[in-house]
Amino acid sequence: MVDPISGTFNQLLNTINRNRSGLQDSLERISSGRKLNRAGTDPAASALSAQLRSDISALTQSVSNVESGANFVRTAEGGLAGIADLVSRGRELAIQSSNGTLNDSQRQTLNQEFSQIQDEINRVTKSLQFNGRNLLDGTLGQNADPVNIQAGTGSGPDNQISLNVVESTSTQSLGVSNSDILTSQGALQAVDDFEQASQALNAARGQVGAVGNRLVSTANSLNIQIENLTHSESGLADTDLAEEISNLQQGLLRFETSIRSLASQLQNEQSRARLLDFTI
Repeated sequence: MVDPISGTFNQLLNTINRNRSGLQDSLERISSGRKLNRAGTDPAASALSAQLRSDISALTQSVSNVESGANFVRTAEGGLAGIADLVSRGRELAIQSSNGTLNDSQRQTLNQEFSQIQDEINRVTKSLQFNGRNLLDGTLGQNADPVNIQAGTGSGPDNQISLNVVESTSTQSLGVSNSDILTSQGALQAVDDFEQASQALNAARGQVGAVGNRLVSTANSLNIQIENLTHSESGLADTDLAEEISNLQQGLLRFETSIRSLASQLQNEQSRARLLDFTI
């Protein structure tokens, strides 16, 4: 036969333990700021929260990829701008040399700078790099090996942005490798050649600029997705502090009540024991 007094004590102790456990859970949720600290709390919500956090991490890396791509493109655009300036100066020298009032000695002096411009165009074309990859030597051309930015969480083409928009900017590719301004006729031909080269460079800069703008837009879009997913995950898994503090207060009240009940029961048992001893 179960002792009713012992049963009452066990019930009170179980109640105290439950209330204490509830207080610990509330304190853990308040201190961590998370209400899904363990998968057992809400398995379905925990699984969804984990998936959202995984998506957020993947999108965050995609933003880093896109920002790296934007730096890559800006470096290429800077190189194109520098070559465009060189071509502009070469065209200026050609126009100057085509003037019939100049003599051969003066044209030779102009041609020395003109040749240096051609050499500098080739030097920049061969040397400009980003993270070890050449940018202007044709390795980013449309017929070159694909260079893509991973800008999404999937593996399909919709998640990639191609950077293959920069053709070679060497003097040979621009059609000015054989130009010289040693004669008036040669200078006139050089004017036409450098004009065409300038147009080609302007077109290339336009393409690179378009890709750069696309990358900026993509980064903004990804950041919005991250913000939305973060908000959703936060609403699912973060602690509502006002609600949890209210729960903590109620839990403390229940805990104190159960302790008082236990103390009262102990006092009653002590009084009953003393009375029994006196009677005996």
